[in-house]
Amino acid sequence: MIFILLSCGYRMAGFEKIDIKDKFYLSSIKNLTSESDYTSILNSTCYDFFNKHNLLTKNPNNNLKLSIEINKIFYESKIIQQNYRATSSELHISVTIKVKKSEKEIFRKTYTDSNNYTIYTNITQTLSSKQEALIKSLNNILLDFINDFKEEINHNR
Repeated sequence: MIFILLSCGYRMAGFEKIDIKDKFYLSSIKNLTSESDYTSILNSTCYDFFNKHNLLTKNPNNNLKLSIEINKIFYESKIIQQNYRATSSELHISVTIKVKKSEKEIFRKTYTDSNNYTIYTNITQTLSSKQEALIKSLNNILLDFINDFKEEINHNR
């Protein structure tokens, strides 16, 4: 089953080998949405992802400067119980990622992703479920970015 999925171009998170020689300096992370709570989630998810894959440098004079912006997040409730209450919702996110090399933009792409989360009667559980969906979407987008960036590097060689 895994072979079939991989041969169709499907990538499984965690199984992807990330091999980029240069490291990124994370020059800016911006939350352009009205939801200020997402700023800390965005920061920690980005730093966790790039550190996990050993792709960050602390040197601001580094060649590759990375900027990440959440452009938009919206929700769509689809499943309704008999009492007209939604039991789950879908989080949709749009993120733009830019890379500059020697102050010249060499990569820019806007990514979108969606994830479902459960709506509980307990607000704390619902917020936790929504945050997990956001983190999952951000990790999917960052993995897509790395794969696109690798392709771009290999294509331009």
